[in-house]
Amino acid sequence: MAITGRDIEHLLYTDTPDPILVMQDGAAEIVAAADLGQRPGAIVVCSRRELLRRVGERDISEQELTALAAELTRSTRPPAPPPPAWPA
Repeated sequence: MAITGRDIEHLLYTDTPDPILVMQDGAAEIVAAADLGQRPGAIVVCSRRELLRRVGERDISEQELTALAAELTRSTRPPAPPPPAWPA
């Protein structure tokens, strides 16, 4: 499942203390950093702090939200396998 612009927006504006965007069982979720230990198997994608460091404290356009979501989605996918060495 992909991260959406709404997930990014939720991360920025949630009331959750010290929020982190995680992927768990194919779904994006916002959790408090303190609760991360209660979520075995969750993959940390980004924290609000990291996101704010990147974009600053400003309104973000729909296009920017979509672009950020696509970039974060790509970062959660395993790398593509290298092409086979044979036949050469």
